[in-house]
Order: sequence, then C-alpha cells, then structure tokens
Amino acid sequence: MSAPTDAAPRIERRRYARAPQGSEPPDGARALSSITWRVFGGNAIIVGIVVLVALVMASSTARRSADATARRSLEQAADLVAQLLSGRERSLAGGARVFVQGPYFRTLVAERRRDDILDQTFEAVEQLGAQWVFITDGSGLLLAKSDEPSATGDALGRVPLVSGALQGQSSGGFGVSGDTLLFQAIGVPIALPGATPFGVLVATRVVDSSLVADIRSATASEVIFFVRDRDGEAHLVSSTLPVTAELRAAVTQLAPSVVAARPGAEPNRAARSDVTLGKISWIVQSASVATAGGELVGGYLVLRQRDDALATLTGVRQSLIIAGALGFVLALLAAWFAARGVTRPVRALALAMRRAADGNYAAPLSSTVSESDSASEIGSLARAFDALLVDLRDKDSLSATTAAAVAVDESRRDESEAAEARSPKRRSDRVLSFGGAASRSAPSTMVQRGHVLAERYRIESMIGSGGMGIVYRARDLVLSESIAVKLLRPEIVAADVIAREQLREELRMARRVTHRNVVRTHDIGESDGVPFLTMEYVEGAALATVIRVRGALPVAAVLSLSRQLMRALAAAHEQDIVHGDIKPQNLLIGPNGVLKVTDFGVARVVRSAQRTPSVLEPFSAQVSGRVGGAIIGTPEYLAPEVLIGGAATMVADLYAAGIVMHECLIGSTPYHADTPMAFLANKLADSPERPPRPTAEADAGARAARGVPHHVDALIAQLTHPDPARRPASPMDVLERLARLG
Repeated sequence: MSAPTDAAPRIERRRYARAPQGSEPPDGARALSSITWRVFGGNAIIVGIVVLVALVMASSTARRSADATARRSLEQAADLVAQLLSGRERSLAGGARVFVQGPYFRTLVAERRRDDILDQTFEAVEQLGAQWVFITDGSGLLLAKSDEPSATGDALGRVPLVSGALQGQSSGGFGVSGDTLLFQAIGVPIALPGATPFGVLVATRVVDSSLVADIRSATASEVIFFVRDRDGEAHLVSSTLPVTAELRAAVTQLAPSVVAARPGAEPNRAARSDVTLGKISWIVQSASVATAGGELVGGYLVLRQRDDALATLTGVRQSLIIAGALGFVLALLAAWFAARGVTRPVRALALAMRRAADGNYAAPLSSTVSESDSASEIGSLARAFDALLVDLRDKDSLSATTAAAVAVDESRRDESEAAEARSPKRRSDRVLSFGGAASRSAPSTMVQRGHVLAERYRIESMIGSGGMGIVYRARDLVLSESIAVKLLRPEIVAADVIAREQLREELRMARRVTHRNVVRTHDIGESDGVPFLTMEYVEGAALATVIRVRGALPVAAVLSLSRQLMRALAAAHEQDIVHGDIKPQNLLIGPNGVLKVTDFGVARVVRSAQRTPSVLEPFSAQVSGRVGGAIIGTPEYLAPEVLIGGAATMVADLYAAGIVMHECLIGSTPYHADTPMAFLANKLADSPERPPRPTAEADAGARAARGVPHHVDALIAQLTHPDPARRPASPMDVLERLARLG
C-alpha cells in the first residue's frame, strides 16, 4: 500500500502506438470477407455428416440406448431392494433394542425364570411383528423359544448371531430353515448400561410372498428369492413370477453366478445376466445374502423385460429418420443466414480488438450491433467488450495523469532532500504535524529504518504521515513480502481499552471487503506500546499528491476514478461497512491506473475514541483535525450532519465522494475560509432550502473554464446536497449515472 501521503514511488507508464481511428489491417478485409462462406460451408458439411451418421446408426443406437436405460433402471431397482431389506432389518433391530430395555424383562432374564421368559418371547413376537423369537443367557444357552416352547438348554454361543450380541454389539443377517425358508434375523444384547451382556434376544422375519409383493410395488420389477442347500443346489423360496419348471431351471442356472461355493466369498456381490422365459427376454440383476458370520446362504434376482425399453424408443427412431431429413434442409438455410448474421459483428469485434491492442480504446462495439442482435450472445459480447474498453480507458487516463504528477513530485522531493543534506540544521527542524499544534520533535510513532516491529515487520522506508499516524513500507519476515505498516498515534487508542477492542472488531468486519478497489487490511498489533496496523502495500501515488502537483484533473480522469471509488464503496456498503473518512489522502492510484481506497474500519473508531464535546481545535486542509464537539476527521470532506456530531453513514461517504470529485475538477475543495469558525459558518450555512456550495456561483467560472459538463456538475450537486435524504441512495445508483455519463 502506498498509504495516505504526499510521497509516492515512481510510476512507469506503458505507451502504445495508436492506430488511426477507422483504419484496418491490410489483410483484414480479405480474411474477413470469406467468413460467410466458411461458416456456411463448414456448417453444411458438419450437419450433413451428422444427419447421415444418425440415420445409418439410428437402429443400433436406439437399441443400445434402450438396453443401457433398462440396465440403469434395473441397477437402481436392485439397489432399492437392498435398501428395503436393510431397512427391514434396522426396523426389527430397533424394536428389539427397545424391548430389551424393560426393567421387568431384564430382571426375568437375569434371574433365569424360564416360564416367565417364555411368555416374554410370545409378547416380543407380537410387538416386533416377528415370526419367532428366542432368548439365551450370558453363556449362549437357550432359555426359551416362541415357536418351540419345550426347547431349552441348547448351546448357541458359537452361532455368530448370538456370539456377536454377547460381545455387546447388535448383529444381523439372513438364515435358512430347510430348503424352502429364508429369513432375516437380528441379535440384540440384554445388559445394563455399561455392563457385560447377560443374555441375547434373537428375532426373525421370514422372506415370504408379502415381502416380494411389497418389493415389486416399490421397484416396478419382478423379484425372486432363493436359498442354497448343503450340497450347493439352489431352491426357489418366493417369487413375484408364476413358479414354473422353466423358472426353477432358470434360478438353478443363475444361482451359481450369485452364490459362490468357496469359503470367504464376499457377501452381497452383484451380478448381471440375461435369461429368456418363454418368449420374453429378461435382463437380470442379482445379489447374494449371508448370515451374520458372512456365510452365503442364498440370494435374490431382480428382473425387467428388455422389450419394454425398446418399445418406448421405436417411435423415437422413426421420428429421427423423418426429422433428420427435414433438419438437414433447414440446417442449410439456417447456416446461411447465421453466417451472414455472425460475420458483421465478428468483423467489428476483430477490428475493435486490433485497435484496443494498439492502445485505442475509444471505439464502442455495441453501436455496431443491430437491434435484433442486441439481446443475443453477440450483443452480450459487444456490451462486455465495451465495458472492458471503458475500464481500459479509465486505467489509461488515470495512469497517464498519475505518472506525470509523480514525476514532478519526485523531482521536487529530490531537490528538497538534496537541500536538507546540505543543511543539517534544516534537516533537524523537520516537523510532522498531526492536526494540532506542530511539534519541533519527531512524533512518538516515528521509527528508524531497519527497526523490527513485533519481531516480524522490518521497517524499510517511511511512505508518509497523516492525522492518525505514520505509514511505513515494511518487510514481513515470516511471509517474505512487502506490506504497509501504519503506526497509530498512541494517544488515539492506546489508553482506551474499549477503543482498542472496537478497532479490532471494525477491522475484522473490514476484512470481509475483498475488492480490487479496496486496500486489504491484514491485522492490528502493538510494539513498545504503540498500536499499528498492517495492510496491503500498493505501488502508486495518493490522489492528494496528484492534485497538489497537477491541480485540476481532466474530466475523463475524474469520471474514471469516480467509477472505481463507487465500486469500492458499493462493496463496503454491501457488508454494512461505512468508511467515514473519504478524502484524496486515502485514495491511492497504482501504476496500472487502478484506484484503491484505504483506511476502511479505522477512521470511525478513531473518531469515536477521541470525542471532545466542547473543544474546537485548529485544523488545516492538509491534515486531520477535530471540529467543534463532533469527531475527528477531515472537515472539508465531512457531511454537515457528521460535522455537528452525527454518526457517519453511507450517504455521508457519498457526500465526501462528491467533494473529492469537485476538488479533482476544480483543484480545490468548495469551502474556503481563513479561520475554523468561518469555515464552519460557510459549510453549516448550507441547508435543504439553499443550494450546496459546489454549485454556487463562486465556482461557476472555474467549472466553465475547465469544461465540466452540466450533467457532471448536477451529479456533484446531488452528492453534496446538505439534506441526506436528497442524496443518491447508494453507490450503485451513482455508478449507473456515471456509466451513462461515460
């Protein structure tokens, strides 16, 4: 960051050889004259090839598309079946976990009261909707079973469903009974919280015809469940298709690809295949099911008819043939007219780009676009290119203006430094004033080159000073990059803990503003009791330096910096952040012509920390000062309502921006007085009934001599109106008016 100062580094301006307006490269006409035929011929050939290939491959493409669509749909249906089975298991497990939490039930199991436990199995069947339920003790011995009331004492501790639950975790899986029954089972531990399980409840639900009917309704697919016996042979369990010998044979044929005979095979692995039943071709997605211990015991098949998908594409294939022939003819006509419509704006765009490359940004492209193309992509491209030209013109104008002013300022500064070197006494008398009476001693915030702040920031040179402190260029020893460091006057916030915390909060909010026209504030710190801020370092000059050296600026340059200033304020106001101290010292112009606004989040807190209700101190146009019972700021740029003690607002920022525009156009601020009291009288005399000073007759001659357009003068008058309600509502409103002016 260059910072609010009259000193700025040297700026080099890139100069372009400008092509004469209206000129064109010698080969441009020959190259662009053939665009129509190239576009038309290329489009015609491409369309012809595409249509021909589409017609030849329509049949095979339709079949492949139908097959792919059917398979994707089948995969989704198979996934849904797996989810339904998993949800069924979770539902059963959830009910069982609730059931085993009953204190009475746990007491019965702990005391091994078999008759009562048997009654509990019957109740669990009813509550859980299970086919059967059995309960074991802590060693896995069977205590009671609902479907076999006399069964007891069987050792089930090695059954994975029971052993897993005895370890404190619920477990679930599939099981087989005989060759025709497939069921889902879950095992839930019976235990006190944090204690070792002293029993297990196992509940089961059978895979039956009602389940497969529900699956068919949910997936719109046929489904078949089967089990594997001890010899590895598959047996059909339940099916939504009629059970026939052909279906049983198909299941026997498909099962080996689903259920692997070798131990340790991965459960639930899916496989795809095709099968024909009668005259119907089916595509099949299949998956296996396993016990809680991972043993594969069966699987299921999900089927859909292949011809269903093909039937829906038959009409599409016929329509494609008809539409292809008609489309080819229409495409030839459309290609011809499109080529003619594209070549003219493309030709204009090529010429405008060539001119812009040569440094001529004056010719707008949108004027060459017809009314019919204005809403199309060509129109959007033309408007975007015009916006780019405006941006380039802005940067070029500001870069040229700044470079000339900085060159003069550097020459003067070199002469001053040489004179000081010849006169040690004169050098020792240098004074930096902070807005009050000047001190013959250096401010407490001055540090020497090479000094390291906070063991991180090495001072390289002083950039400048202002009412709130001194700004230095420093080197961040951690990140190895140049930054700007502003050392605040200790008397501003050092002794005020509330102000320090408020400043941190304001900076935190200001860091949310990320925009190319806003200087990025990094952090706040303290070194030897002196608070300081770290900010982005910008090579460039303050607008105050440019105005001081050059005087009034060209209207084009003023409009350029005004547009960029409004973009910065719009970005800040969008985050509900008010600057409160817009002035030329806080507006930096980089060597590329980009304007950056600095000191967001600082001025408002500093002014608030230094309220003095009854003191009116002297001030000058070069530094910040206090104004009668109000707040610290630069009086020339403060809105009347702020000057008399009101809070800084968004429209107050717009007021300050209007004063800056006036100063750029005229060379001075509109309020002139020899004493502070006279200044206050002049500025506070403005009222909603009286015209604001920037439009007063005293400046009319200067504005006329400078050639300031009336509409620019009217905009400044509205921005600086003494009544806040009469000013523009937001920076975006001003930006729209500036865009029209540009």
